[in-house]
Amino acid sequence: MPLRTITLSAALLALTGCGVIYTAPSVSDGVPFGTAYGTDYDVKVVALTYESAAAANLQTYVPARLPLAFQPGASAAASASAQMPPMAALPPATARRTERPGVVPDEFPPLTELEAYRIGVADVLLLSVSGYATLEDLPGLISSQSKRQGYIVQDDGAIAIPDAGRIRVAGMTLQDAEAEIFQALVAAGIDPSFSLEIAEFNSQRVSVGGMVGAPQLLPISLKPLYLHEAVELAGGITGDDPSVTWVHLFRGGKTYRIGLERFLSDPAARQVTLRGGDSIFVGSDYREAEAQRYFDEQLTLREAQAQGTQFQIQLEQLVAQREATAQQALTDQRALFKDRLELGAVERHYAYRAGEVRNPGRVPLPFERSMNLADVLFEDGGINIQFGDYAEIYVLRAESDPQRNGGLTAFHLDAENAVNLAVATRLEIRPNDVVFVAEQPVTSWNRALSQILPQIFLSFQRELTRP
Repeated sequence: MPLRTITLSAALLALTGCGVIYTAPSVSDGVPFGTAYGTDYDVKVVALTYESAAAANLQTYVPARLPLAFQPGASAAASASAQMPPMAALPPATARRTERPGVVPDEFPPLTELEAYRIGVADVLLLSVSGYATLEDLPGLISSQSKRQGYIVQDDGAIAIPDAGRIRVAGMTLQDAEAEIFQALVAAGIDPSFSLEIAEFNSQRVSVGGMVGAPQLLPISLKPLYLHEAVELAGGITGDDPSVTWVHLFRGGKTYRIGLERFLSDPAARQVTLRGGDSIFVGSDYREAEAQRYFDEQLTLREAQAQGTQFQIQLEQLVAQREATAQQALTDQRALFKDRLELGAVERHYAYRAGEVRNPGRVPLPFERSMNLADVLFEDGGINIQFGDYAEIYVLRAESDPQRNGGLTAFHLDAENAVNLAVATRLEIRPNDVVFVAEQPVTSWNRALSQILPQIFLSFQRELTRP
């Protein structure tokens, strides 16, 4: 063998022995290959399948939470904290609304001829005896009179005279009653000389009420009782506005009304005679004092409402200001957290990406959710398809079980069949996981030759130039 060939071979062996030849990183099962290449880890390689991914996901992991300023509803909570209690409602009105009525036509009661008084139940009749044929004929006549010195017309319409019996007089005029009593005395064999009077008028009355000085019951007597007289006897009208005051007459289920102005000025109103059972009511649909009170109260309420509106505007401005302050505080909290996160002042979990990927380095795990293997592999450039070996993808995870202290599990994903990449979406990444993609075998040879050949050529050149 030529000397120079031997020298070249010796140089190649020298480079190999000195470790100059390229060494490709790979994952082994932990069996030591010597002191230089051994490992202190108890490595267990596990094929990544749906079942092994589900088992690996059972490892307890709670993703870091974002501050309250980033939580759902933080803006709504800030707005709610700025809400103010509603303004108290205005008190209800106590005065009744009254409006001045329009012109209402009078309904005048019919004018009737004067009628004689007719005796009724509860009237008291008084017999005045002037003489008798013989005193012995009427021994009990005078002595039988009541303490009220009369005879009360009882509920059957009769009076009871001793020795003459019961004599019905209800519904009769005074003259007719005298004749009836006279006939009864004659029929009893008595020929008296007497006169008949009505001592008390109790059977027929008229009620007067409303806006009068002294509401009361007035009796109907032998003298006709006129409408205007009944009003005067009841104290007169107390209304202060004749234009809205009426005199009402209720008779036999019908109502008649006369305006006060006409009542005071029309002579026909002085010819209305009353009957037993009539009711008179003086009233008004409008009261000046009540209307004035209503007006004053409404004015006060309107002023309070205007003040309340102004207060509500100020309140809304205050609420808007407080809400803006709360929102600004929320924005400041979020900005502060982002600054601290950027400066590394926030404790955070990381995984790592190594091997034949476009951007190896540290991968921050997201807040409040998990990240899967597919996220790490294909985020930020993904696998370097020119050099990476899809059949050698690993997730290196240190054991959390104290019984396997120093142990490490390597989940192996063989994605030479691209269908297996679906399993990468099932394996959740845990803090400090290392995702490693090995290089292709041809890449290892290419890189080894790219390092060896320059050394060989330099050695050959030195041999050629040696004297």
